[in-house]
Amino acid sequence: MFKTKIAGIGKAVGSSIKTSQELAVEMGVKDGWIEKATGVMSRHYIDQEKGETALTLGTQAALSAIRDANLDVSDIDCIIGASGTHLQAIPCDAALFQRELGLEQSGISCFDVDTTCYSFPLAVFIASNLVSSNLYKNILIISSDTPSPTLKKAEREVRVLFGDGAAACIVTKTPEGESSRVHHFKLNTYSEGADYTSVKGGGVLKHPNDPSTTLEDNIFHMEGKKVFKTAVRYLEGFFKELEEASKILISDYKFIVPHQTSKNGMEILRKYGFEKERIVNHLSDHGNCIAASIPMAFYDYIQSGEIKRGDMILLFGTSAGLSLGSLSITY
Repeated sequence: MFKTKIAGIGKAVGSSIKTSQELAVEMGVKDGWIEKATGVMSRHYIDQEKGETALTLGTQAALSAIRDANLDVSDIDCIIGASGTHLQAIPCDAALFQRELGLEQSGISCFDVDTTCYSFPLAVFIASNLVSSNLYKNILIISSDTPSPTLKKAEREVRVLFGDGAAACIVTKTPEGESSRVHHFKLNTYSEGADYTSVKGGGVLKHPNDPSTTLEDNIFHMEGKKVFKTAVRYLEGFFKELEEASKILISDYKFIVPHQTSKNGMEILRKYGFEKERIVNHLSDHGNCIAASIPMAFYDYIQSGEIKRGDMILLFGTSAGLSLGSLSITY
């Protein structure tokens, strides 16, 4: 357990809203199919003509989180990039966000963590370790994913599901007298599902200069049904192990904040003891925003007042690998 807290949190979304009805017309699919299949009614897309990118959204969310924590940009002493997609191959996203925030000569540490859709809770856990070790005081975490420019060439089930968004938070020590804590982290990976969610290009196995590398190698590929079936096979054991290791019961959590995978991915959680009213859900008007999904949904429920200081929260998700992850916190 770490006596650390999420001291501030911010969110940003693309300024263009694409309804599922509009998308159905563009794709030539039956009206109502997208909503029925995914549970997504609309999603935000970046407006490239306005200069919106994952970099601008992430920076906007970061500034909002810094304000929410009553800090100044100069108070940040480490930045962790925690996106499911990367701004460019190198350097790390965090370095580019540092420059965008006007800290390019500050020398503060910058690095990325990546477990695709579950990158944000992993980053919070790592930040909690670093803050507790007195290496840093105020760590900024940024998750920003904008897949929309790539979706026209993506598979149908991918194109209808994803949206653009970003979220950021500040992790710092919990002051005396406050109850905020990071309790327990768990990440299980089952690489039997490594090919179910993948982008095979961009690395040395499918190098861009290799003539055998195809366009398809550089497009996000997902076999949703296989991902779902594999995850479900391990979920019961995962939650049982989580309870035993953390000493926190499923019934103790006020909310589970899951990765906003899909309608089926959200509904299956009810089978494992999470009633519908305890499942944080903004899928219908955001879609799946990859790594930004968990912190964006978390932000929305904090802003609405449904999640309050002192509430026990579980940040849960699946990610490419195939991985299952959980972070138990007292907000």
